[in-house]
Amino acid sequence: MDMESLLSPIILIALVLFVAWPLLTNKSEAATVRRSEFEVALEEKESLIATLKDIEMDYRMGKLSDEDYQQLKDDFESRAVKSLQRLETLEKKGSRKQP
Repeated sequence: MDMESLLSPIILIALVLFVAWPLLTNKSEAATVRRSEFEVALEEKESLIATLKDIEMDYRMGKLSDEDYQQLKDDFESRAVKSLQRLETLEKKGSRKQP
């Protein structure tokens, strides 16, 4: 075997790695953006409210028993209240991200 046939695959692999390396190591900009604590809390609150609406809809459609409905509703209302309190605290601390 001559030297050229041995080096060709090695050079090809090195070239592919050289081109692909930035794609493999750089995280997307969206993944590296840090959300503020306020934004995370706001998202959590919105999610909890949506879940409460879903629970209410499921109950009205007959998918939940009275007992299950009350238990889920109480649990998620409690979580929503805590989330609202957390948002209020963060707002007072000034953790809201300014535009």
